[in-house]
Parts: sequence; C-alpha cells; structure tokens
Amino acid sequence: MKEITLPITNTFSLTSQIDKVDYSQCEKMGDSYLVPLGNMVSPEKQKEIDIARLNGGKILYATTSIERKVEHILLDYFLGPFEGHEERRVIFENDVIQSSSFSYSFKKGLIKKIVDSHELLHGKNKNHLNKYLTDIMNWRNAFAHGNIKYNDPKGCLLEYYSAGKKTSILNDIYWENIEKTYYECERLLKELDKNISSLYEENDNN
Repeated sequence: MKEITLPITNTFSLTSQIDKVDYSQCEKMGDSYLVPLGNMVSPEKQKEIDIARLNGGKILYATTSIERKVEHILLDYFLGPFEGHEERRVIFENDVIQSSSFSYSFKKGLIKKIVDSHELLHGKNKNHLNKYLTDIMNWRNAFAHGNIKYNDPKGCLLEYYSAGKKTSILNDIYWENIEKTYYECERLLKELDKNISSLYEENDNN
C-alpha cells in the first residue's frame, strides 16, 4: 500500500520577554541591537510535530471505534441482542443510528439515559463513562479542527476553539491521560453491553 505525502504547513513560534534579554550576547547596530533568537526549526521539533499529528490521527480513528461500540449498544438495547439477519435491524442501524442527524453527542445522551434508567453501571462508573465519552468527543473535535504548532519554550501545542480559544500543551502527561481515558471508556462500554444482554436474559426468564 502506498504511503501518501500531502502538503502541510508547519507553524513555529518563539515567546520571549524583552526585559530578560541578555544584551551581552547582542550585536549593537547603531541605536539598535541584533538579538540572536537561536534556531527556531530543528529536526527534534519537527519530529515532535510529526508525532503529535500521528497521535491526532489515531484519536480520530479511535473515536470512530468508540462511536461504533456505542451504536452497537444502542442497537442491542432497542432491538435486543443479534440473533441473525433481520431487515428491521439493518434499517434501524443504517438509517437511524448511523444517520448524520444522529450525532455523537445525541448518542452519548442516550447512553446516559439507558444507564440511569436501569442502573446498568454502579458506583462511580456511571459518571466516569459519561465523562470519558465527553472528553473523547472534545479531543476528537479539537484535533479535527485545531492547529498543531511548536512554540519555544512551551513545546508542542494544540490550539483550538471550544467556547473560546484554548491551548493544550502536548506533553507526555497529556498523551497518557488520553490513552487511559480511551481504554477505560472501552472497558466500561464492554461492561455496559454485557449488562444489557443480562437485562434481556432476565426478561426472557420472567
């Protein structure tokens, strides 16, 4: 399979404080000083931007995977566990759950209602799942519409809009939190799916 290369603009910036400039390292030119800023672009900085973009792409794909799991849960809840091909199930999945008007946010709200109605998750897991799904949605939107840049001395940044302009520092702590959230969210969705299946088993036994 061919790996494609597409044109991408890189943004590098430098934050400095005039009152902290070491003028002993400056070159005087008449009434002005030539201030050395150093090398703003380097292979190391470019590598960080490339990794951030790669991670951002994984977030987009992983969010799609989470959304498919949410759709599967909704399908099982409203129509029961899969027991074979059924045209009603196919139409509901393709024309309702996966329609463009059935947004991620709306699906997330339905999941919360289902969990609350039957107490399908216990303790803090109920609130944790809703938070995880919200955080994942926000990260997906930030990387889909935001701008990755490199700033000295802050490092690699993600600038995006969410009720105003926001900036996230893309350090290891940031990425580790994302990893943990996705894995924990997937774990709770599997638990929820299992509990929904048990709900149908209880109804069949009554």
